[in-house]
Amino acid sequence: MSMTPRERILAALRRQEVDYAPCLPIFWSSPTAPEFAWETEEQRLDVALDRLGVDAFVDFGIGHRSHPAVTERVWEERVPGETLPRLHKAIETPAGALTCTVRTTDDWPHGADIPLVSDFVVSRIVKPWIETDRDMDCLEHLWQASDASAVQVRESIAPVRALADRRQVPVRAYIGMGLTASLSLFGAEAAVLTSVERPHLLDRLAEIEHCMTVRRIELAAEAGVDFLSRNGFYETTDFWSPAQIERFLGGRLRRELDLAHQADLPVAYTVCTGIMPLLDFLKRTAFDCLFGIEPALGNQDMRAVARELGGECCMWSGLSSPFHLGQGSPESVRAAVREFYEVFGKRGTILTATPSIRPYWPWANVMAMFEEWRQLR
Repeated sequence: MSMTPRERILAALRRQEVDYAPCLPIFWSSPTAPEFAWETEEQRLDVALDRLGVDAFVDFGIGHRSHPAVTERVWEERVPGETLPRLHKAIETPAGALTCTVRTTDDWPHGADIPLVSDFVVSRIVKPWIETDRDMDCLEHLWQASDASAVQVRESIAPVRALADRRQVPVRAYIGMGLTASLSLFGAEAAVLTSVERPHLLDRLAEIEHCMTVRRIELAAEAGVDFLSRNGFYETTDFWSPAQIERFLGGRLRRELDLAHQADLPVAYTVCTGIMPLLDFLKRTAFDCLFGIEPALGNQDMRAVARELGGECCMWSGLSSPFHLGQGSPESVRAAVREFYEVFGKRGTILTATPSIRPYWPWANVMAMFEEWRQLR
């Protein structure tokens, strides 16, 4: 049998039979190799499907709303002894001002802005967004579930669906991030301390995010997307205990999954490191797919993962981007692809390099991954 990329990916997510095990890489940005570079979404699909011969999907974004009275301003401050300016942002809400300060660096990607959530914010925080209950009151005015109608969301997905249908790829909707957002909002160390000293603030954040996620799932179903992604990158025991994860996330994640499954939408949950104490939790929560488990760094035991979860959900993983692609050789990359299939098999598996393929890593290693996959798929 021959399958379209859409059919193949959805079958793999559901651990069904496929014509061959898919390779579905996530690129951080366009490769620097000229013959594989792209500027538009259509060009990206051309590169993936036609030139690289791998599978692909397109994204459909479902946002949130903010209170209509919200305003914001950003300004710079020159600090003696610091080469680059500090950046300040104040967001005025009916509950008061929510403020943040960061140290900018040469690789600061956000220009004259500070997003609420960005990994580039976490390591540069001088003053975090959230420190008090009043700050959380402000956040509630900023992060409110979307009030888009079913008609509006169906109209907005039309060009995305048209592109996906032309190339026979699935449409993914990103639905939420839960406590992953806490590192940007509180700062990494402060988030962990807050979870012990003032856990009600983490509960409030989890509930705000959960309400937005529930609405996104409802709208994604109305829009007719093909599958969902939920970001749990920082929802592991790198930061929280298993008991905390159950307290803050367990019931909410299961309600989100139930709602998605009522609409027959498979859900891929992003986790990277710190998952070994969570295998039982992940098994009970029963995601359709786990995306991004780091196979070489952070002490994941992939054979134990396969024993506990391999028959329960799809594994969208394979290589460590920083270790195999960034520091390895084509030979070690090929060996990692072989090991992935040896450990997890080819039913319910999707090959990728986790968490993403960066443009500054050796392109020969990236091509070795695709070439070995074609030999084994």
